[in-house]
Amino acid sequence: MTQIKKHKLFKILRLAISYAVLIIMAAFSIFPLYYVFVTSFSNAPNLISLAVSDLLPKHIYFTAYEYLFTTNLYGGSFPLWIRNSLILAGSTAIISVLLALITGYALSRLNVPAKKILATFIYIVTFFPYTASAVPLYLLFAKFHLLNYIGLILAYTPGTSIFAAFIAKLSIDSIPASYEEIAMIDGLSRFGAFLRIVMRLALPVVALTALLGFSGTYLDFALAYSFLLPNIKEWTATIGLYYMAGLLNQASAPAYNIFAAGAVIMGIPLMALFIVSQRMMTRAYSNLAGVKQ
Repeated sequence: MTQIKKHKLFKILRLAISYAVLIIMAAFSIFPLYYVFVTSFSNAPNLISLAVSDLLPKHIYFTAYEYLFTTNLYGGSFPLWIRNSLILAGSTAIISVLLALITGYALSRLNVPAKKILATFIYIVTFFPYTASAVPLYLLFAKFHLLNYIGLILAYTPGTSIFAAFIAKLSIDSIPASYEEIAMIDGLSRFGAFLRIVMRLALPVVALTALLGFSGTYLDFALAYSFLLPNIKEWTATIGLYYMAGLLNQASAPAYNIFAAGAVIMGIPLMALFIVSQRMMTRAYSNLAGVKQ
């Protein structure tokens, strides 16, 4: 009887410790988001002006949001730059998925010369940091006079599609080739079998990498800054937000409430996208883990 009580006590204690650890981890994860959200509704222009008591605000100010939506800076506006960021990230994600599926299928199914060497090279390239290619990309596109919106889409696409192609190959390798053979016996061409069989089964995995590529492109600053700085109306939201919040102006203190408000606004499309694609992401993780649904 004593052993049973000790076992129950130990089980309760272990459960309590587990919940305590989870609560602490959740607090560390949620607090920065909460702090940014609270700061966006603050009237304090800088972080020094914020006190601990401001974590539970008594008054809510929409000054920062009003400034972002009404201010015209250098002929551009924050809503325009948000639209540019969405178009840029969406175009990059779509092109990357198409290239990744085609490349992954070729490496997995077709007798491409030096296929193993090419697949190994793609695998190695995925480990290189994207920032390492920023200077070569800038010099290359400057030579072809493509330091503009179209050039930026072309510059972002390889970084996303290379990783997505590697993931697509792994996903297509797990799809039995007999599925396509049966479809072709029934009258479909190889391209038709690719569209109706392979693409549908591998799309969740590639879409997962496209979401990551979308968020990376949407939030990028360095490459967009180097490509688009002279063309103010083509700025992305990250460039415009840095200027509107005064983060690049060393003569004055940055307005962090404006920066926080811009971060909240920019986070809404990403949050909506991840919520909508949650089921597809779950299928992607299950496919990568080899779990059949």
